[in-house]
Amino acid sequence: VKDEHINRELVFVNPVFKEIAQRKGWWSEKLENEVAERGSVHGVSGVPEEWQKVFVTSHEIKPKDHVRMQAAWQRYTDNAVSKTINLRHDTTVEDVKNAYMLAWESGCMGITVFRDGCKNEQVLNMGTGDKKIIPEIPTMAIKPRPVKVEGATYRIETPIGSAFVTVNHDPDGNPFELFITIGKAGSEVAAMAEALGRLISTTLRFGNHLPAKERAREIMDQLAGIGGGRSIGFGPNKIRSLPDAVAKALGMHFGLADQPLFTHPSLPKGDICPKCGEASLAFEEGCKKCYGCGYSEC
Repeated sequence: VKDEHINRELVFVNPVFKEIAQRKGWWSEKLENEVAERGSVHGVSGVPEEWQKVFVTSHEIKPKDHVRMQAAWQRYTDNAVSKTINLRHDTTVEDVKNAYMLAWESGCMGITVFRDGCKNEQVLNMGTGDKKIIPEIPTMAIKPRPVKVEGATYRIETPIGSAFVTVNHDPDGNPFELFITIGKAGSEVAAMAEALGRLISTTLRFGNHLPAKERAREIMDQLAGIGGGRSIGFGPNKIRSLPDAVAKALGMHFGLADQPLFTHPSLPKGDICPKCGEASLAFEEGCKKCYGCGYSEC
């Protein structure tokens, strides 16, 4: 065990292992150091094979055998038995699933698994040798906006009025940002449209495990088909809401949509009514009136 803060190294030896090794005549300081370095007697030439099979570490025991050991104790215990099912670093999702299913089938009341190296810091490590289990994770940052980007603006009729969706891409053609303009400045609809555009732009510019175009496809899939109180158009050109219109614009700009979108006749524009939620609030004669529920605000 190494303590990096005070530069001290302590070696713990299984006393039974040491006693047998001394009694059988194959114990030495060199052997002790090699086992400490490796963290296991498996593959150490100075340890007879018959004893390598006896003194194994948790990672040399198959996950199913860990579970069966817990199940054996659970069978004769009223309370739940707690035991960590230690897993190697190369354990797969399927391996974890199988461990949980076997625990359930074996009558275990609970199960805890830990995959070696799944965290940057862990309580115990195998051996004193310097090992780098987890690769360095690249720093995630929002890409800075260059002075000039290129794109296109799409006019799409929505149930709450004409939306102008601007989709920009970087010099490599990757999705970069998106702006939405709809209705009059200061309206509730305009505020939500601006918020939606900012969130999408941040998502496109924030690096993660997906390429930029795949992030755009994911956003499009999430927004497509969101419905409001009413819709406009028919078939593949049907627009159910403002988010649905944004999905259509992303699809058209990056070739993710199956068909181009045709322009629909404009509908009367209305803000969102605070009482019924319909996009039918109009400002007339100094008052706000809802043509859906009759709400009035003067």
